[in-house]
Amino acid sequence: MSLSYLEVNQFRNLHQVNIEPDAELNIITGLNAAGKTSLLESIFYLSYGRSFRQGQYRDLIMNDQDYFRLISKVNHNQQQSSIGIQRSSKEQLIRVNQQTITRLSDLSFLLPVIALHPDSHQLITAGPENRRHFMDWGVFHVEQSFLQTWKNYRKALSQRNAALRSHQDDKFCNLWNQALIENAEKIDQFRADYLNKLNIRLVDFAQQIFPDSVISLEYKKGWAEDINYQQHLERNLSKDRDKGFTQSGPHRSDIKIRLDNKSAQTAISRGQQKKLVALLRLAQMDLFIEHTDRRCVLIYDDLPAELDADNRRILMQILSGMKVQLFVTAIEAEQLDYSDYESAKMFHVEHGSVSQK
Repeated sequence: MSLSYLEVNQFRNLHQVNIEPDAELNIITGLNAAGKTSLLESIFYLSYGRSFRQGQYRDLIMNDQDYFRLISKVNHNQQQSSIGIQRSSKEQLIRVNQQTITRLSDLSFLLPVIALHPDSHQLITAGPENRRHFMDWGVFHVEQSFLQTWKNYRKALSQRNAALRSHQDDKFCNLWNQALIENAEKIDQFRADYLNKLNIRLVDFAQQIFPDSVISLEYKKGWAEDINYQQHLERNLSKDRDKGFTQSGPHRSDIKIRLDNKSAQTAISRGQQKKLVALLRLAQMDLFIEHTDRRCVLIYDDLPAELDADNRRILMQILSGMKVQLFVTAIEAEQLDYSDYESAKMFHVEHGSVSQK
């Protein structure tokens, strides 16, 4: 899988952009605020239907314009698919191969994108929702039944919470327990299996990026470890009733990330956190490639500012040997060592315009 064509219209400060990326490496240069990050953001949007930056949809639409439009072509196994997204202040239209779609999961499956950017350390420092998203992106791509299982769980959770809020009798609150339990246990198993596989990948990559350290991921399933979910719901019904919602379950799971037996959230430097997130994403991409036999897209914003020269060199060397289509930004291409790549394209962004060098 690779992104073979990208058209960006009226997105942030990019008025009209048409590029044909390289299947392996794409280096995007330009001064700060030229539009480099916006170009990466448009690729991310084509996969997620949202931005990786904070703000409102209106912020993505160029000033004095009513909408933005993104068009792309994706190659996979000698076949080509098209994705088009148009967003106005009133609505969003998404078309895949000329057919209108409503499920964002279809985008993620067709164009799997992973992002590393200056705020990526929040995977470690921010709340557990970020780490659940990290887990679930991986599980979604390796377990075909995960998405439907998650939807079934959320539906049962919503119904149980509605019964709790309206102070229904216990029998009505428990009416949804069976569906909740069945799907919760499946989700728990999916995530636990995924984290076990990811931990194995981490050991391999850590030898190159953290050669003298021990990194571990500990899965927290979202309820007490010593009992099953049915027992937990039964024991905590009165507490859930008092709060008006189900306090525990897969929707409250987390990952405890440790470096040399220290909390990565509180006991290591920001620089170490950024390097650790890069390591986590490498392991995730490697697992994705093995289980799907597909490429994925990595967008890496301002790599030279995120890692020192030695770690930049190591990371670029690792990525050159993976089935990853890389889009990376830098002020100057000379800040990156891409000597291990067999092919590459250079793009320069200036005042919202993009040209190939």
